[in-house]
Amino acid sequence: MSYKSLIVAVTDAEVGARALAQAAALAARHDAHLTALYVYEPPYYRYPVAYPEIIQVDPEAARGEDAATLAVRDAFQASCRAEGVEKYEWRFVRGERLHVLALHARYVDALVMAQGDLAAQVAIASPRPVIAVPAEASERAPGRRIMLAWNTSREATRAATAALPLMAEAERVWVLTIDAATGDWRGHGAEPGADIALYLARHGIEAEVRQVDSDTDGVADTLITEAIEMNADLLCMGAYGHSRLRELVLGGVSREVMRGPLPMSVLMAH
Repeated sequence: MSYKSLIVAVTDAEVGARALAQAAALAARHDAHLTALYVYEPPYYRYPVAYPEIIQVDPEAARGEDAATLAVRDAFQASCRAEGVEKYEWRFVRGERLHVLALHARYVDALVMAQGDLAAQVAIASPRPVIAVPAEASERAPGRRIMLAWNTSREATRAATAALPLMAEAERVWVLTIDAATGDWRGHGAEPGADIALYLARHGIEAEVRQVDSDTDGVADTLITEAIEMNADLLCMGAYGHSRLRELVLGGVSREVMRGPLPMSVLMAH
């Protein structure tokens, strides 16, 4: 049980470079094929009035041949060589970032990218999980100390399933339930969190169930605080949101968590 195909999303020369080392380390750990997907979104996609003529776009950037793009490509290749990744490729695509990332993510096990609104939107639009790494990401791939935010939802279930390859190799795994005594957990047993822990155990994963109350801190802040106190390097959670015309809008806890910045990576699934 492991990831065999991964994408690291590069949507900006500076932001994308931050996720390269962790993506390469994760690919090396799972002997996975790693694709760096550089999505160039022409400015006239976002500002059509300001760019009435396509010829106004930097032609080198539009071809992926500008200095900044080539520097990220070189950094990606260097990260793969440093981690011993044998199967990797650089892919340059022009188009709308969210659409391109969600489309290409269908054909891999997970997509790695920098934390932010775009990562959360991709997690909602894509059928595959997104692993969003912090801005100051370490070179160590996430997934040694994993906390699963469990609320019995469909999205949380998909996050748990998506994280199985990482949990199988983790040093510690926690299942965190918040406000189990007061929330609506009907039909999920006398001890919320126990059933999903049993499911993980049947996959050979030993997980500790933690039950805490949010009190006045709120669910999102409580979730982040617990992950920090447990020194988790990966927080797994469902991504909640809805579509409003062409915009993907985050809901509740998802929005609060991704407002960040966070010290740990976040695996999100919708």
